[in-house]
Amino acid sequence: MDVSYINTFIDSTLRTLGMMAGIQAERSGLSVKEGLITTYDISSIISLTGDARGSVIISVPEVLACRIASNMLMEEIGSMTPAVQDAIGEVGNIVVGDARRQLMQEGFHLNISIPTVVMGKGHEICRPGDVPCIAIPFSTDFGDFEVNVGLLD
Repeated sequence: MDVSYINTFIDSTLRTLGMMAGIQAERSGLSVKEGLITTYDISSIISLTGDARGSVIISVPEVLACRIASNMLMEEIGSMTPAVQDAIGEVGNIVVGDARRQLMQEGFHLNISIPTVVMGKGHEICRPGDVPCIAIPFSTDFGDFEVNVGLLD
């Protein structure tokens, strides 16, 4: 996987959360993830095809998901509702769409899918074993979350 992809997704994640939800995040590490991707309470999954293929998974805990949705919709949401699902799906769509735009400006051709949202405490998401996955943990005042970028050139 081309490491230049990773910084694009980091920048896009920070920009999207700040602009769309008014939440400041800070990257707190970077690691290669093996096997199953153990996640938080809700995940937005976006597939990519073209010059690279794979997926980006944004997983957040319920408290942070509700805060993101509350800030985006400007109303207090305290539990997982369809509005929270939609907000997390939209955040995933914006993060990956923004990263795609940046990568296309650098000459990459990429297509993205519509987001799939998966919910449930401790859910796991499988990915093909031949696709390397970089886990990018972030922290916020409302909890930690993770962006997993798994792409093959």
